[in-house]
Amino acid sequence: SYDDYGQYGDQGYDGQMIDPNMTAGADGNKELDDQIHAKMYKVSQDWVCAVCGKTARRKIDITRHVEARHVPNVQVSCLQCDRVFKTRDSLRKHNVASHY
Repeated sequence: SYDDYGQYGDQGYDGQMIDPNMTAGADGNKELDDQIHAKMYKVSQDWVCAVCGKTARRKIDITRHVEARHVPNVQVSCLQCDRVFKTRDSLRKHNVASHY
């Protein structure tokens, strides 16, 4: 059965609620997300980059494209080793390869 928080089964809910500041993305960088989403739109089943016209079926693919190609001066740092990356996807790949 489900508990009050929508958790199923073992009542393993740890009491943490979602931080409203993080509704834009897992890293909470709403300003960056707003810049990216301003440069993309959906047509039928495709997502389109408003800057160069690149298309993709998946929203994440255009999101990553826009962040990598059309948002200047983005720098994200690894919290474990202080390396700096141009995109959040590069940071994610680094974390998977280096810290897990």
